[in-house]
Amino acid sequence: MKKDQTTRRNFLLKMGAVTSLLAVSSPLLLTRLSVAASGTSLTGASLASEGNALHVSFVLSDTTKYKVFKLSDPERVVIDLDRTTIKGSIKQGRYDRPPLAGIRYATRPDGGLRIVLDMLSNVAVSSSLKAKRGDHILTVSLQANGSSTSATRTPPLVATTPSTLTPSSSAPPQKGRFVVVLDAGHGGHDPGAIGRLGTREKDVVLGVARKLKSRIERDSNMKVVMTRDSDTFIPLRQRLDIARRNNADLFISIHADANNRSQVHGSSVYVLSQNGASSEAARLLAESENNAFGLKLGDLTLGDEHNKVAPILLDLSQNATLEKSLELAKRTLRELAAVNNPLRSQVESAGFMVLKAPDIPSMLVETAFLSNRLEEKRLRTDNYQQQLADAIFKGVRSYQQAFAETQERYA
Repeated sequence: MKKDQTTRRNFLLKMGAVTSLLAVSSPLLLTRLSVAASGTSLTGASLASEGNALHVSFVLSDTTKYKVFKLSDPERVVIDLDRTTIKGSIKQGRYDRPPLAGIRYATRPDGGLRIVLDMLSNVAVSSSLKAKRGDHILTVSLQANGSSTSATRTPPLVATTPSTLTPSSSAPPQKGRFVVVLDAGHGGHDPGAIGRLGTREKDVVLGVARKLKSRIERDSNMKVVMTRDSDTFIPLRQRLDIARRNNADLFISIHADANNRSQVHGSSVYVLSQNGASSEAARLLAESENNAFGLKLGDLTLGDEHNKVAPILLDLSQNATLEKSLELAKRTLRELAAVNNPLRSQVESAGFMVLKAPDIPSMLVETAFLSNRLEEKRLRTDNYQQQLADAIFKGVRSYQQAFAETQERYA
């Protein structure tokens, strides 16, 4: 990275917690609004059966704004509670209480709480929030409709609501191989950082990217696409377009750092910051409103009525992607630590443009500092470039083995 970019990193916030993976579908939004309150606590939960229905009750210290909606493939019921924290202990994991299969939850970056109820089958959902002896009880009632999650996927809503969701004719076909897009930073008229020996960032990171491509293709069944394989300048958004066109499962941008202090050294790994994700979401939604073709998420295009569901789908997509990006980055940073002492022991977050695909897990790797004489000399050698490529490969392979079978894509 260039020196004028590095000075802003002192102000970056650590990555916030992100929600668990939620697959794209057509959510039936069931919203209940109550008077918003600050500092609401969730202090307990209970289950009660009544005929074919199961009532899941949450004890809240105060009234709060909340949303309940469904997702399918697999079937889930999602509960979002504004400005709510958990006080006490609520069991996460599997539950043998049909139609409920499990409960999990996570704190949202905005300070709210998301609870996910995993279902054994399709369910009808209703909810209510009532005051009771000084507490407020949010009850979510679930009644099985008899459609198992192992059954054939539900047909898309285009059959019944063509004005809201229509197939995207430009969506790439489904593929079987795990696709990794490698992005060697800078290029062409943009040299990136330049070391004291004249080493140009654009050259060394292309060398690392080529070696990483060879290692991935030699030792795995993954497919690699390069955003550039020569000294060519590629605009930042065009690099994201390349990843989209190739239906990428991962996007990895490779750079070399620089700092005014020559003693600074080490590798670092970045994922998209929450602020960067929020600004990109706003841009996408605003762009879709001014675009006759609407906003594309997966093989669906949201049309005239997209404003009701697009923010929800985009939020779910981004949260799932951020969670996966962070996992990829953590695994890669661990491997890089064996090659080059990391600049920091944790993954960093920033609003880098190339990380802003809302549906592709992405990370940016700063391999080393060209402003550090020792690291510049190392980066000029094939041996050190190969060590860096091998470390990144191990992180990618670890991630792919853990997530490839359950990876759910939005584009």
